[in-house]
Amino acid sequence: MSNSLPGAPRGLPPRRWVTIRAIERVTPRVLRLRLYGEELAGFALGAPGAHIKLILPPPGSDRPAVPLRYEGRRAIFAEGVTPPVLRTYTPLRFDANALELEVEMLLHGEGVAANWIQRANVGDEILVAGPRGGWEVPQDGDWYLIVADDTAIPAASQVLAALPDRARIAVFEAIDQREQRDIAGAKCSPRWLFRGDDPQRAGAALEEHIRKLELPAGRGYAWVACEAGAMRRIRKHLQEERGIPASQLVTRGYWKLGQPGYPDGDYGQDDLGRPHSA
Repeated sequence: MSNSLPGAPRGLPPRRWVTIRAIERVTPRVLRLRLYGEELAGFALGAPGAHIKLILPPPGSDRPAVPLRYEGRRAIFAEGVTPPVLRTYTPLRFDANALELEVEMLLHGEGVAANWIQRANVGDEILVAGPRGGWEVPQDGDWYLIVADDTAIPAASQVLAALPDRARIAVFEAIDQREQRDIAGAKCSPRWLFRGDDPQRAGAALEEHIRKLELPAGRGYAWVACEAGAMRRIRKHLQEERGIPASQLVTRGYWKLGQPGYPDGDYGQDDLGRPHSA
């Protein structure tokens, strides 16, 4: 592991070297990576919807560079070395016996990660850091609402599998019908919505559907993860018009229109739209 570097901050998640064992195309826009590494010994998925960092080589490199040291939380690299690229994903499945980790990557427009995965090969090495976060699912709900766009479907599938045996409603948004797939462990049939290929429509189908949705009576919890602007509008609707307390809402802005590499930790709980620290 690469955390034993000079000045490494306390609490820094372990960095583990892994090798790509397989790349599978799940849908036209989703690729599933099967990653192997002896350093995955001791890894655990964490709470449902937890996230990891994939530490990827920058364009023109085959392997991510490792810092020489840290100054505070800032990684210091050798002169002339391009730092790696960090992107956030959900650890989908982990086989502790085989030391294999599965991660799904959405080909979500142009970007460093999307370009990397399309040129990646079996045998390539990257680093994995984490996991962190996730939702410790409350067990006292009468019903649960799970809302996700295509960037958040892996996390939503984990949340669905962790819910108690109560009423559940799942609503997923994707670009078209080719992205629809079975969700293992969902214990319900998700409602799939299709927005088309106009990025400006991101989250619109989810928002329209939620506004018309009839929710069950009793104590309900909602987990919402999608484009940050749509997430905020859905959160506001559920809180102000449906009367769901903030304590029963879990909301995540997984990405934001016009902002590549949007930071982690946007929970939609601020009026100014600024992301919280991760």
